[in-house]
Amino acid sequence: MKRSYGSPTAFFDLIFNILCCFVVLFSISFLLMSKKIDEDRKIKANAEFMITATWPETSDDDVDTYVEDPMGNIVFFNRRAEGLMHLDRDDLGKRSDTIRSADGTIYVVKENKEIVTLRGIIPGEYVVNVHMYLDRLKDVPTPVNVKLEKLNPQVKIVTASRVMLGNTADEKTAFRFVIDGEGYVSDTSTLYKQLARATPYDETEFIYNQYGD
Repeated sequence: MKRSYGSPTAFFDLIFNILCCFVVLFSISFLLMSKKIDEDRKIKANAEFMITATWPETSDDDVDTYVEDPMGNIVFFNRRAEGLMHLDRDDLGKRSDTIRSADGTIYVVKENKEIVTLRGIIPGEYVVNVHMYLDRLKDVPTPVNVKLEKLNPQVKIVTASRVMLGNTADEKTAFRFVIDGEGYVSDTSTLYKQLARATPYDETEFIYNQYGD
């Protein structure tokens, strides 16, 4: 009779325990990775200041926002990310209020708004302009409300202005503001500075929007 020197049960128990340890370690690693991804997303989505330009929801005028930072970077519809600035929303007027979903459903959001966020702080002067890219309501001035909000540690309106834009290519400086080394706005003014014409962009889109209706 052959002698039995061991039972396969112990071996199976060892394999099972190793497998359990592997599953636990994998789960911990996955949770840590998920947390790191969430933290990265929070950092990328973070914004220190927000600039909002709005005009009447019934208007079909195409108004553009231009923002220049202390380093000379300019963000606008054709250059949506420059330095620490980002154009989060480019509005074309009433015609961009209609959205068609994948199933064909049409949604209408009556709002004319452009948003620029500053995702970090560079000390110095910023210039905020609004520009009449295309005036579809000829000879009817368009009121544009522009505001600057500080988002951290709580939302606070720093400054705001209301400007009237005329025909196509009209440009106004809504305001300038200076951010100090601590991240606070130390000064504001409305001294005009041209940004739109000084910034190159593709004129093909302008011609299409102006004459393609």
